[in-house]
Amino acid sequence: MAAVFLMSMLLGLACGQTMSFCIPTEYTMHVERRECAYCLTINTTICAGYCMTRDINGKLFLPKYALSQDVCTYRDFIYRTVEIPGCPLHVAPYFSYPVALSCECGKCNTDYSDCIHEAIKTNYCTKPQKSYLVGFSV
Repeated sequence: MAAVFLMSMLLGLACGQTMSFCIPTEYTMHVERRECAYCLTINTTICAGYCMTRDINGKLFLPKYALSQDVCTYRDFIYRTVEIPGCPLHVAPYFSYPVALSCECGKCNTDYSDCIHEAIKTNYCTKPQKSYLVGFSV
């Protein structure tokens, strides 16, 4: 019995060290434009989670590109576009945002991802809210 328990613990530790937990995660964002009357609340998915990484002891002897670490990033994604309500005619009311379909641990691609961890940004509305659900403004 103790041997089975020990083997299952070792297997769990081995799998936990090799598996990453990088998955699409629900995220709510608030979008507003200075010229528009409303703030839009959008529910989407982003990539978030843990990627296995190791810190190499010989950093001084390696080129800088070898020191980059894996991050949880998009594997497949699509863009959706919504219309912000209450915008004057001279303002483009459209806003496009990514929707994560699948994620992976890999190098951060600056073509479509913000690879810098920024300080806490505000994610709230300063104007009256409109929700956006499954293609319909509410």
